[in-house]
Amino acid sequence: MKKLFIFVIVTFLLACGSTLQTPVWQNNASAYLEDYKVNFLTGKEDISEPHFVKARRELASGNDLNLLATTYLTKYALHAASLESFETSDFARLYRLEPNPANMAYCHFLKGNFSAVDSKVFPSRYAGVLKAALSKSIKSAVSEISAIDDPLSRLVACGVWVRYLPYDENILQIAIQTAAANGWRRPLWAYLEKLQTYYTTKGEAGRAEAIKLRLELIKK
Repeated sequence: MKKLFIFVIVTFLLACGSTLQTPVWQNNASAYLEDYKVNFLTGKEDISEPHFVKARRELASGNDLNLLATTYLTKYALHAASLESFETSDFARLYRLEPNPANMAYCHFLKGNFSAVDSKVFPSRYAGVLKAALSKSIKSAVSEISAIDDPLSRLVACGVWVRYLPYDENILQIAIQTAAANGWRRPLWAYLEKLQTYYTTKGEAGRAEAIKLRLELIKK
C-alpha cells in the first residue's frame, strides 16, 4: 500500500510538471489586445490606444517579433474596417528583422496591393475577396464578402474594398448591417457617412438626407 501511495504521488507530480501553462505575458497581451479591439470598434478612443500600448509591451517582453507584427496588423485591420488610413512603418521594421510571408501577404491586402499578395500564404477566409479584387468584380465581391462568417473579418473585407476599389450600395449595406449587429459605432458611422456621400453622388438627395438625419440621431 505504501509503495502504491508513493507511485500515485510521483505520477501526480510528473503530470503536473508536464502541464504546459501559457506564459503570463501572453495571457496579458491577449487580454489587452481584446480590450483594444472592443474599445476601438465601439468608439472609446480615449482608452483604446493605451490597451494597444500595453499589449505591445507584453509581447515585447516575450521577444516574439512575429506575434508583435501580428498585433500591428490587427491594429491596421481595425483601421481598414473603419475606413481609416494607417501607415505601416512599425510593421515594416519588424518584418525586416523577422520576415513572415503570411504577415506580408495580409499587409499587402490591407493596403490594397492586391497583385502583390501571395495567395499561397494568404488567409483562406479572404481568398474569394482577393480573387474578386483582382478582377474588380463588384458582383463577386458582394457574394464573397457576404460569405465570410466572422463579422470582424467581413468588415475588414468591406473596408479594404471600399477604400481601394469601385463599390456599390450593397457592399456598404453589408458593412452597416455587420457593424450595427455588433454595436460597433466607429465603423457604423463611417459607413453611414460613406453611404450618404454615395447617394449624393448618385443624385439621390432624399436618401442622402435620410442618412444625414439618421446619423444626427444616433450620434447624440
